[in-house]
Amino acid sequence: MDKVYVSDIIEKPGGMKFSIRILLFVGLAMVFDGFDYMIVSFTMPQITEEMQLGFIATGSLASFSLLGMLIGGFLSGYLADRFGRKHVMNVSILIYSLLTVPIFFVHTYDAFAVCRILSGIGVGAVIPLSVTIVSEYAPTKHRGAFVTITKTFMMLGWVLAGLTAMYVVPNFGWRMCYLIGGFPFLYGILMHFIMPESVQWLLSKGRTGEALKIVNRINETLDSPKEGGYTADEIRIPEAEARGQLRQIVSKKYLKVTVGIWLVAFTTCALSYGLTNWMPTILLQSGYSVSASYGYTTLMNLLGCAGAIVAGVAADRLGRIRSAYVAFALAGLSVVFTAVFGFGGLMIVACTFMGFAINYAYMSPAPITIEAYPTEIRATGQACVTTVARIGGFITPMVIGGALASGSTFSTVLVVFLVPLCLAALFTKVLIKTETKGVAMEDLGTLPSGTFNGGNTSKEGEGL
Repeated sequence: MDKVYVSDIIEKPGGMKFSIRILLFVGLAMVFDGFDYMIVSFTMPQITEEMQLGFIATGSLASFSLLGMLIGGFLSGYLADRFGRKHVMNVSILIYSLLTVPIFFVHTYDAFAVCRILSGIGVGAVIPLSVTIVSEYAPTKHRGAFVTITKTFMMLGWVLAGLTAMYVVPNFGWRMCYLIGGFPFLYGILMHFIMPESVQWLLSKGRTGEALKIVNRINETLDSPKEGGYTADEIRIPEAEARGQLRQIVSKKYLKVTVGIWLVAFTTCALSYGLTNWMPTILLQSGYSVSASYGYTTLMNLLGCAGAIVAGVAADRLGRIRSAYVAFALAGLSVVFTAVFGFGGLMIVACTFMGFAINYAYMSPAPITIEAYPTEIRATGQACVTTVARIGGFITPMVIGGALASGSTFSTVLVVFLVPLCLAALFTKVLIKTETKGVAMEDLGTLPSGTFNGGNTSKEGEGL
């Protein structure tokens, strides 16, 4: 009897309907996640004025949540690979929503810091788990797009934060934004009932009966369902390595690609989070009104959504590696354009270009990171990448604040960001190399360096 992978069933005509359903469930959670993360950027000017903060302290307002995200992101992967993606993600939603509400009542810098760190634990946990579970239900030929669209939902949350702040802050004050941030608690409860566990994870843990129930739910959505459904004897399960999760990620087999992915994630996250967090404040200090500053930043985030979607489509069309090179080049052009022309009357054009390009660059490594490891360590691998990325995002807002406090202009800061973009391209070329376009989910993590497209042993970039 021929056995099939779960991904083979999803690839059948009609299987994508189930994948899209998972994407929408998880995507809405990411919208709320993005709102809770980004709302601080749109309330930084008011908090700075009320608490009389300097440049570095202002930059740290955004960094506090990233510190919590470091903790949550790291722990979530380990817990999800042991106890399942679904339950850890749902608990994380409840954590960040409940711990955002107390910020409505704080009046000191220290209290704000504690609340943002604690809520950041939940925010940081949701991101890698969302990408992991969507990738494990995504059809192989569209997996790159599914991964980046998942993160795009988070950017829609950034846009929602901007639109909310434009109305709420002038009319009700900045604190009300954090009270609104508690609403996702209700969705976290709903997710417990509507969201299935990852079938890939269930199979990797030997929970075949539970997995088969989900497999046959997928089968029912097919244009031509298999009569009688699937049995355990018909499902092919990849062999799992017995070593510990963290030990596998840094083992000889994965060490080179792990280091490469970590370095690329660090540099691209530093660029995206540093610029996005500071833009509203910089625009206000440059003489723009509150509505214009928030409007331009919201436009930047909206175009960032387009950049993220293009990153996924390009990864599926051009290949993961080549798409990343294109993204880094466009991001470099965008920061130079903004530095030279943005503050000379072309801010709308600059925000549009930079929002698209830097988020294309930020999202382009996403399919690579999710495809570097097999199921049994995928969530841990993704969480570790996210944790390292958040270190870059944590440091950069304060570094920018220090540079501005020392007398540097924001235009100068923008040009300096060319350095991490060049490094990201170098790390991709030297350390990652492996092309995973078109490889079945169950076969990921088994490719030797330099392979392309599911086993063709051509060099990176050839055959495209």
